[in-house]
Amino acid sequence: MAILTESKIKKLLRTTKLKETKFLILEPGTVITPSAREYLKDITIEYADIAETSEAKNQEATSPKTQLKINESKNTRNIHEVLICNNGNGQEILKSHLSYQFKIKIDITISRIVTLQKKSHNIGKIELVEALNTILMIVKAISIETLLSYRLELVQKIEKLLEEKKPYSVSLYPEGIFIPTYKDEECVIALFELHAYLQGLEYFIAKEMKEILKFEDYINYISIATSLKDYCWILMVQSKENSVE
Repeated sequence: MAILTESKIKKLLRTTKLKETKFLILEPGTVITPSAREYLKDITIEYADIAETSEAKNQEATSPKTQLKINESKNTRNIHEVLICNNGNGQEILKSHLSYQFKIKIDITISRIVTLQKKSHNIGKIELVEALNTILMIVKAISIETLLSYRLELVQKIEKLLEEKKPYSVSLYPEGIFIPTYKDEECVIALFELHAYLQGLEYFIAKEMKEILKFEDYINYISIATSLKDYCWILMVQSKENSVE
């Protein structure tokens, strides 16, 4: 059984968007201490557990649209606005679910990069290991809560390299047309696979994340995913050229 104290609320105010949403979702059965309850009242933050929010949504679906929202105040957005957004298919989905999906994609991306680094290290491709480490550091800097700005300088370096290398690499092996074969080195095939996954991440952000991210972060995330995808393609072309067929 979870216990919500005043100190936990203060921590949430520092580490989450609670100040903006003004609504706190609690696990079912959460016990709120008297001081915490009074503190929530003082800072005008409403709360409900997950079961209650689901019930409220069901009531809204079966009741006339003119029915007043229960416990809705003038200074608080209703539960639907806080928790629900439309995905790229026009379906309503919990923002927390989208956040979880995004985290999974980031974790999978990290695992793919580390696996490829291990393969590259085993065959002595140290330059590729270091290049992949740049991608890794940028991906690790991305989260749903914030973008670690001190990693943006790495993105700028990649963008500068893309200006120089991309026209050349695309002319040799056009993106979207070239596909490796079993005769290519393992690193070439693995980089092609990583490129495809980064392309999928770019698409997911563009299609699904607009409603859950701040607009500035939304644009930045798409730009970063695009740059990493293109950089990965250049690494693949370089590996292709350096391989002995």
